[in-house]
Amino acid sequence: MAKKFLVPLAATILFTGITPVVGSADQVSDVQKEIDRIKKESQAAKGKISSLNQQIHSIQAQQQSTQEDIMSIDLKMNETQAKIEELNKQIETTTADLKEAAKQLQEAIARVQKRDKLLKTRVSAIYEAGDVSYIEVLLGSQDFSDFLERLDAVKSIVDQDVTILEDNKRDRDIIAEKKKQIEEQLKSLKAMQAEAQQLAAQLEAQKQERERILKELQAKEGELLEIKDEQEKASLELVNQLQQKIEEQRRAEEEARRASSSSDAGSWSPPVHSGGQFVQPVNGPITSPFGYRVHPILHTRKFHDGTDFGAPQGTPIYAAADGVVASTGYMNGYGNTVVIYHGNGLSTLYAHIRHGGIVVSEGQSVRAGQKIAEVGSTGRSTGPHLHFTVINNGRKVDPMSYLR
Repeated sequence: MAKKFLVPLAATILFTGITPVVGSADQVSDVQKEIDRIKKESQAAKGKISSLNQQIHSIQAQQQSTQEDIMSIDLKMNETQAKIEELNKQIETTTADLKEAAKQLQEAIARVQKRDKLLKTRVSAIYEAGDVSYIEVLLGSQDFSDFLERLDAVKSIVDQDVTILEDNKRDRDIIAEKKKQIEEQLKSLKAMQAEAQQLAAQLEAQKQERERILKELQAKEGELLEIKDEQEKASLELVNQLQQKIEEQRRAEEEARRASSSSDAGSWSPPVHSGGQFVQPVNGPITSPFGYRVHPILHTRKFHDGTDFGAPQGTPIYAAADGVVASTGYMNGYGNTVVIYHGNGLSTLYAHIRHGGIVVSEGQSVRAGQKIAEVGSTGRSTGPHLHFTVINNGRKVDPMSYLR
């Protein structure tokens, strides 16, 4: 997919070369055309990189939102699991209660059966005595004393019968109530189990869906980062091509001046670095030197291609030497960047500039110590600082050899 973004850019790089010229004036004109074309392609490449950055940031925001959703679901799953565990404890307790209730129910049934047996014995005795009513028993008394004795006996029998009937009714009510409680408790437990299981299944399904979306977003981000990486490599190559053309322009103009009787050919001449010492590009201490180090973000041993200067957000950044601004804009892990060409194949790169902090434009001439930007933390950065790189004929070298 990256190839379709790079075809125009690659074509420019492939066919950009030193065009044979008839005379010095024609050579200057041809080189200027090449410079203009490279700048145009460089601007287009930056536009594509900017668009890719917007897409990547959008996908990263979606990933962040999806990850937050997953975290929220995890918390709900933890709560649900805690609820299920608590429910399991309640089930154990209720099961024990149900066993106790079943025991009590069996005891009540046994009492009812015993009282039923007593009633049946009483009814059987009355049947065997014949059809004799309690009144007849009382009227058969021989005297008042016998009447009172018979009355007490009848009363005792009646009271006993009534007690048996009441006890049977009460125990039957207990049996019915226990049965109702058992049915309600079982129904409640089944409902709670079903609800907890359904919630757990829903949360698991939601988490799996979010994880699927997250994987798709991560794959898309990886694809865009790959495209962006290729685009930025091509953009850096264009910067190198531009620097070569500016150097070629300088030589062509020198040749034109020698070939002309006039001391001024009517065109601007890029600076030629004399090899003198650079101005320190920012007021701040060195926090990370040039060379191999453990990367503060990636936590792996990587080559650090410049010198880092610690400075607060917004601190002015100065041109290290006279030169021409060859490139401005977002560049790979450097973030917002300015590249200045100083002539004789020498360039300086100023990285991690804050958003809106670049105060120069491409093609602009700058003087040593002139403010060109402000410190920030864009790109791959752990905090506000200036990353300063020196490039000598395409090779990144230790900036301290130019600053000391």
